[in-house]
Amino acid sequence: MKEYEYSFKVKDIKPYIDYCEKNNYKLISENRQIRELYRNQNKILARITTKINDSGIEKLLDFKDDNNTDDILKISRETIPLTIKDDNIDAINSILEILGYKKDKILNRTRVVYQKEDVKFELDSYISPDIMFVVGIEGKNEKVDNIYKEVVENIHNKI
Repeated sequence: MKEYEYSFKVKDIKPYIDYCEKNNYKLISENRQIRELYRNQNKILARITTKINDSGIEKLLDFKDDNNTDDILKISRETIPLTIKDDNIDAINSILEILGYKKDKILNRTRVVYQKEDVKFELDSYISPDIMFVVGIEGKNEKVDNIYKEVVENIHNKI
């Protein structure tokens, strides 16, 4: 599956949350995430994500093209996430090791997700590796392009 996403750092995510709410985007989720990133020579990133919310804790494994550029628009292949059970984490680590993956870094953030039709906003507040805010807008190419332009004109360039 391919992901088409604009991703950019901002000074504050509050104006983007306000934008989503004023434009009838539905709040899909809000959770804390600890994401362990693993890299290998094949330019495919392995990610173990621990999601923590009021419902409990969920661990997921997925793989994504390792696009480490500063480009705002990224088009990447990514897999459907696989749920990790506590009793198979050793097997997962063994698989990553034999495939040549090495732990690269750990991201610690709160992610708020809003969606309307084919457009999803992922609004991230990081506490590590650095304190920062990141807005991701993903979905169908043309719709995402139009929403990105609107957001840049009405929010991003005015902050």
